[in-house]
Amino acid sequence: MSRRSSKKNKERQFVEILREQLKTFPDGELIDSESPDFVIAARDGLIGVETTRLHQMGMPHESRRQESERQALVNEALQIYENAKSIPLRVSVNFGPYEEFNKRNRRRFVSILANLVRSNIPQPESWITIQNDWDNPSTFPYEIASISICRSSALRRNLWLSPSVGCAQQDFIPELEAIIAKKDKSITRYKIHCVACWLLIAAEGDSAPTFFYPSTATLGYCYRSSFDRIFFLEAFSRGLWELTCSAE
Repeated sequence: MSRRSSKKNKERQFVEILREQLKTFPDGELIDSESPDFVIAARDGLIGVETTRLHQMGMPHESRRQESERQALVNEALQIYENAKSIPLRVSVNFGPYEEFNKRNRRRFVSILANLVRSNIPQPESWITIQNDWDNPSTFPYEIASISICRSSALRRNLWLSPSVGCAQQDFIPELEAIIAKKDKSITRYKIHCVACWLLIAAEGDSAPTFFYPSTATLGYCYRSSFDRIFFLEAFSRGLWELTCSAE
């Protein structure tokens, strides 16, 4: 599959999630296009859907190295968990600041982390946070400060991560404004054949640069745009929010 085809398939996945989550999504065939990316053949005319992805800014080299090491540790623990359990979980491991992780010391923590999660699976549609009480480093190492575990029917697969070096960004109004302003430059072209145009901004949510979860301020802001509707999608959990927008 070419890079272009792969990109188009990913964009279609985003729009299919929009169709699944949005109760007012119109009936009609979803057709691949170019300007905008897709059109919906709705009863009252074509509705254009332009898609774009949101990423966090880059981080320093040392932070990236530690992110890689910590995530490798978490991934190995996930492999152990998946060999024994089939319940998809979203797990956030908050490491302490005192340990530099590398291949040599990684194995000390992998089995312990997997066991801690396996022993503390929450009830359906709930989450828990396990805090280190600093009493027994053999069962809860000092290097791990806390573990948050979420169990939700929206999760189709496991997502285990280390937010200490890849936190979900909650306030990202400037980033959204920049994306919207860029896409607005093409709105006149989009509307040549479309009776309405939507913008879908997607964060994949499966790696540190794509961790976003909008704050109340981010959702409550009125974005300047000529798009008829704008949506923000956190694709991993299928979280969908409509943003307020106005052309004035």
